[in-house]
Amino acid sequence: MSSRVLAFLAAAAMLASLFLSWTASALGQSLIPWEWVQSLGQDQARLMLENAPPEVLVFLASFALAAVFLLMTLIGRESKFLALLTGAGPVGLVAWGIWSTASQIDFAGVPVSSGDLGDLLAQATDLLGPGAWAWIGGAAVLLLLGLLDPGRRRG
Repeated sequence: MSSRVLAFLAAAAMLASLFLSWTASALGQSLIPWEWVQSLGQDQARLMLENAPPEVLVFLASFALAAVFLLMTLIGRESKFLALLTGAGPVGLVAWGIWSTASQIDFAGVPVSSGDLGDLLAQATDLLGPGAWAWIGGAAVLLLLGLLDPGRRRG
């Protein structure tokens, strides 16, 4: 990849999001994924993974892919495909979440206009903390690099 440093920073941001707050709450309570993972016992973690919906598995896999991409970048073997795969999971998950929420509102009989969806997104942005922004931002950058980066020059 010709944008190797940018790709490295994007993957690092995704991994750093594990240790950052994902929610901004007026009550002071925040969700930090690493603290949540550490609080699980081995049996609880296994049970959770066995019964987890696909969305949770995509969420967890995004961190593993970001770690692999980061290591591959460090040794100079990063690939556009891995960048695309690492970024596509989280971006797709967020897009699915927005679409699912909008369709649930529509299913409830409440007509959804672009203004309502904009209000919903504004409320979500007020709730999200720096960890969520680092995760989705890093994933979006990797997805774009996977799609648009011309690759390394051979010579």
